[in-house]
Amino acid sequence: MERITGRVGYVPGGVNVGVIRLDDRAALMVDTGGNESNGLRALKAIRAEGSDVTGILATHAHADHFGGNAAVVKRTGAAVWAPEIDEAILRHPELLPTLLFGGASPPAPLRGRFLLATPSPVDHEVAAGPLRIGNIEIDVIPLPGHSPGQVGYLVDGVFFCADIVLPPEALGKHPVPYLVSVGNHLDSLSRAEAVPHHLAIPGHGPPLDRLGEAVAANRAVVERLLDAVAGAVLTPLPFWPIMTAVQETLGITVTDPAGYYLVQSSVYAALAHLEDDGVIRQEIVANAPAWVRV
Repeated sequence: MERITGRVGYVPGGVNVGVIRLDDRAALMVDTGGNESNGLRALKAIRAEGSDVTGILATHAHADHFGGNAAVVKRTGAAVWAPEIDEAILRHPELLPTLLFGGASPPAPLRGRFLLATPSPVDHEVAAGPLRIGNIEIDVIPLPGHSPGQVGYLVDGVFFCADIVLPPEALGKHPVPYLVSVGNHLDSLSRAEAVPHHLAIPGHGPPLDRLGEAVAANRAVVERLLDAVAGAVLTPLPFWPIMTAVQETLGITVTDPAGYYLVQSSVYAALAHLEDDGVIRQEIVANAPAWVRV
């Protein structure tokens, strides 16, 4: 475990697991990683420092962040705090692949561990503002967009900022991040940058002294997505040709069904954002929705 302040640290990994010590014997985890082994590895590191886990703060309902919850809860009895809306997916993980598959029961390729975590109990919902647990006050920062209710947690100047920013290597591998709301995500990027912190711990990648550079890089990725979508609909097009055009413009190579449906959601989110902004409009052409520049 990497110590940051006297009571705040993190366990680095594919998903960084935050640690907030409540006292000499009790600690909170911020996320638990993608599966049982990730969660138990972080738990072992925390116990090696003389604390046990009494609570888990979930940042959002993606399997790579809460997949270890059930195992940690089973071994510790920890209570789980989760954001509004996302808490339903923690309790019912099948909702995420179902939403990706248009609301229908998803096929096997969308039921793998990458998308479908073990269900997690949820004891408390968190909302924006101060959250007191024991003698510690934690600021809950709303960061929706990557998920409907994503939040970050700020304590002692350390900002556990979830997936509001992705590191350069992730952006290079995934030119389109998964988004459910482009507008909310852009607002959340600005909000995250304004949070007073001396160190940010993103869900993926190394700690950041300041979020400004990462926010700019992640904002540029979203703007490229919007430009690609708007550029594809100079004439009315249904969704599938738009999707193909965006993939070609941004150099996206999809190698599995899960990857395709994640990109699809982001393209739909971009269409909705552009339509709400009056840049494009939706109409019915040949019995199907089509979009075109205004």
